[in-house]
Amino acid sequence: MEEIDRKKSHRTHLSKRKVLKKKLKKEGADKKERHNPKAFTFSGGVKSVQRRVQRTLDITSKREKAPGIDKSNVEDESTPPYIVAVQGPPGVGKTTLIRSLVKNYTKYNLNVIDGTITLVSSKNRRLTFIECPNDMHGMIDVAKVADLVLLLIDASFSFEMETFEFLNILQVHGFPRVLGVLTHLDKIEDNKTLRKTKKKLKNRFWTEIYNGAKLFYLSGIHNGLYNKTEIRNLSRFIAVQKFENLSWRSSHPYIVSLRIEEINEDDNHQNNNQSFESKKPETSVYFYGFVKGGIMRKNQSVHIPGLGDYLINDIDEFNDPCPLPETSIKKNGTNAGLRVLKTKERNIYAPYCDVGNVQIDSNSMYIHIPDNTVNFTRRKVLFKNDNADSDSDSDSENNSHTEEDDNLDDDIQDIDESSEEEDDDNNYYQNGNNPKSNSSHSGSDSDSEDEESLPEAVKYVRKLQKSQSVLNKRVDNLSLKLLPSSEVILDNSVICEESSEAGKNKDFVNGDDFMETEYEEADNQSYYSEIKSKNSDNFLFSKNVNYSLKDLVYGRNPKARQIFNKMVSQNNDKSIHSKKALFDDDLEDSQVELSSDRDDIGEILDSFRINDVYIYPTKPKSIRELVSYWTEEKFYTLRQEKFITGGIDNSDDEEDQNIDGKLTNNENEASGNIKDINDSTNHQNSDSDSNQDHSMKDLESKVFKIGRYVRIRIDNIDKEWIRNRQGITILGTLLPGESVFGNINIRIKKHRWYPKILKSDDVLTFSIGWRRFQSIPLYSIEDRNETRYRMLKYTPEHMHCYCTTYGPIIPCNFGILAIRSSERTSNFRIAATGVSVEMQAKSNIVKKLKLVGEPKKIHKNTAFIHKMFSSDLEVSKFIGAKIQTVSGIRGQVKKAISTHGLFRATFEDKILLSDIVFCKTWVSMTPREFYNPVIDLPTWRRMRTQAELRRELNIPLPIKADSEYVTKQDRPEKKRFNSVPVPSKLEKELPYASKTKNDSKKIKDKNNVAVIKSTFEKRVADLFQRLSTIQKEKVAKRIEKKRIKKEINIKRRQPLERIREAKNEERKKRRYALQGVKMDKQRRKLMMKD
Repeated sequence: MEEIDRKKSHRTHLSKRKVLKKKLKKEGADKKERHNPKAFTFSGGVKSVQRRVQRTLDITSKREKAPGIDKSNVEDESTPPYIVAVQGPPGVGKTTLIRSLVKNYTKYNLNVIDGTITLVSSKNRRLTFIECPNDMHGMIDVAKVADLVLLLIDASFSFEMETFEFLNILQVHGFPRVLGVLTHLDKIEDNKTLRKTKKKLKNRFWTEIYNGAKLFYLSGIHNGLYNKTEIRNLSRFIAVQKFENLSWRSSHPYIVSLRIEEINEDDNHQNNNQSFESKKPETSVYFYGFVKGGIMRKNQSVHIPGLGDYLINDIDEFNDPCPLPETSIKKNGTNAGLRVLKTKERNIYAPYCDVGNVQIDSNSMYIHIPDNTVNFTRRKVLFKNDNADSDSDSDSENNSHTEEDDNLDDDIQDIDESSEEEDDDNNYYQNGNNPKSNSSHSGSDSDSEDEESLPEAVKYVRKLQKSQSVLNKRVDNLSLKLLPSSEVILDNSVICEESSEAGKNKDFVNGDDFMETEYEEADNQSYYSEIKSKNSDNFLFSKNVNYSLKDLVYGRNPKARQIFNKMVSQNNDKSIHSKKALFDDDLEDSQVELSSDRDDIGEILDSFRINDVYIYPTKPKSIRELVSYWTEEKFYTLRQEKFITGGIDNSDDEEDQNIDGKLTNNENEASGNIKDINDSTNHQNSDSDSNQDHSMKDLESKVFKIGRYVRIRIDNIDKEWIRNRQGITILGTLLPGESVFGNINIRIKKHRWYPKILKSDDVLTFSIGWRRFQSIPLYSIEDRNETRYRMLKYTPEHMHCYCTTYGPIIPCNFGILAIRSSERTSNFRIAATGVSVEMQAKSNIVKKLKLVGEPKKIHKNTAFIHKMFSSDLEVSKFIGAKIQTVSGIRGQVKKAISTHGLFRATFEDKILLSDIVFCKTWVSMTPREFYNPVIDLPTWRRMRTQAELRRELNIPLPIKADSEYVTKQDRPEKKRFNSVPVPSKLEKELPYASKTKNDSKKIKDKNNVAVIKSTFEKRVADLFQRLSTIQKEKVAKRIEKKRIKKEINIKRRQPLERIREAKNEERKKRRYALQGVKMDKQRRKLMMKD
């Protein structure tokens, strides 16, 4: 008998000293009086205390933040997905990173990355991944809406120009969260170089962001994706990021379009059998996306970057294509405690990607089948009789059969085989068998084996071809060609309660995206057998019976109307006591009893309401979850929008009432559950009051809060923009005053990396708010006395100035970006950054202007000036103005003399005729009213600068003659002024140093007469001159001989001098040696005496 291992329980002490001490401590009786209070306070005196307290308060104040306004939808907690932008230069690995993250979150492999990718990352969070384009306009648009930026850096190449440009764009537009990612680390083979590279790039990244910014390292690629562990760590950091509410986004609601749908004219006319090309250049477009930043409503002004300003013509709420998992909606549900998402809850919505290897275009569907899963049936297996015939053939015929012929036969056989399998699958629902078990139609075992080896995407499409559910309510008989050899008619049909309950395991289909749910074979067999048993006599499940929405509602087909009444009666059997009016018109003829849950009717109306096919990747547990949002207001809105009789009063529909009365008789015969029409009279009495209530409810229903998935219709959009659309599409709302144009005053600074200074009147492309437009700036600087804004021709270096430009006004204190051109260049493209200061109706910039004139006649301190004005009217306007000469003599304008601009002026001293008189004035400058919005079309032309036009057309710079410096020949080198006369009395009293000196040169004696020599005297003088020249020459020759002789003697004595110097050195050495010996002897004698 085995012994039971019982552990001894812990017993606490109750009466020991330690227990009593703890008890006293809790009661507070052990507190002792402190005998030295100074030991428990600040040390260092009063100043030390003040410094410490001040430092603590400073640190606390720096940490304080103004709380942002959280406009998230608290009622249903449907927060919109956060936008994650992946940015980097070309070839850095952006697409690979998105594919790796999608694989980590949803277990899907995407081969085509295009457009936005929305997925569920956790129970309460969704993410939308966007690949940022490398063009300047695309980077600006992404920076305006991104909540998180994954900045990819090529470690083998270091930072590139696009990275620095995008960081500066982020700084201007709010600077969202940024995570750096280093790629291509596998190209650096040396570990020491790798460590140095990481450290260098990390420090440079910290310089641009902040110290401590997170930088991830992706070592390499395996099977086309990054390392799973590294991607998982990156996704964890993404999950814990807290996103701030930026001021511009919180004040301007917007949506990022997840999908764009063009409304063709054949849809408007409901002519789906044939499509023709519209001759109009404009069309209407549907934009699908989540509302962010605030509420949106109909007839609201929006701006589409790269397109222009528009009005919201219509806006509707749609089912969320990528809903949050059930665990986040039901906090008290069965799965509320799970921390990890289930596989079915990992939803994804990527309309332009090949999710599940299926990609849907506007015209067709593409199925991606990997090469390793494609299997061709060999010819020998299909045609066994060919072996006998081939024996009789010659060897030459066998050799002529090439490999290309085999491949061609295989392709043809695959097409035939697929058509045969499709014909066999037409009996799928009728027989109620599983395709794997139904081998009687195939004719051989090879067909069943081939179907088992098919990819899941192909199996799913074949299920889609056999689907009976509703795909699209807008089309009645639309022929969708899903596979080359098949054609399936998709129609508006209705599924009753039995089919909807039994079909929970069926796949839900999205028009943009395909995802499949897994289920077992046993469930499928039980499902089809249940349908066959329950609905053997029900023609709803007949494959050839399809009814549209109008047949069910308006009763044009009696069988369809009978089906609708039968479904209503089945709901009435569930709960007879609860009654709900579906439509007001129905109350005139009958009272339809609906259950409180409205499971089946809600499902039918929901399917009719959806314009496109929406995906439900998770299997709904009950229909209540799908129709929980149906209220009276939404029923009324649905009736008014989706039905012809929705907006017509009951008083004007007498003929329709008679027709509906006949239809209701048929309904009563079919269902037997509709009451008399007498109850409808009470509803008609309150018709006037209900119309006002419905109008208010209709207005409220057109207001959509944050997190709603809406469809916005905008008219008059250029078709060419739709064909050439690239990057993301933003619909940003405009406040009421932001459509008014005026002068925007900006505090701007030229970027230090931009190679050239900016010049006034040179066009720039501004990014202000949602807009991107070209305008002509005018630069200015504020004077020190703050009296005027002085115009600048060029922007100053390394300092701020003011820029006034024309455009739509925006609120103050918002970031503004300016670029010269978006074309790819080797230089930095961001020209300037700034912030809006004020909006001006009139500019207050002034410019210096000097009016120059010349004196015509001078009378002491009065002079007549001409060539400054051209008329007496101008002179009269400047009466009293200050004038000045170049030498600094000040004056004033007095009066006009003639009609040609001559006027009289007085000065503080007498002027000269050579003086130049000028008048300093200020002229007001206004920026040019030029506004050219940037349109993302090939036909759009941007305005170019004068320098660009001269460079392109080879036009030289214009040279003005007045602007050149000219040296005047008649101008004296030095101007001499007359001496100042000093009175003699004053000169006598002056000291000697201050008295005037007579420094003029002495005049030569007029008595000195010039000597005139005779001929003989000239000959004697000439002789003496020649003799003196000969004497000088002899002396020069004698000196030269002495110099040469001296040099020869020096050369002779040099060897002797060297020998003499050597002997002298030896004598010195011997002498010093003897002196040393004598000194030693004397030292020894002295030491012996001591």
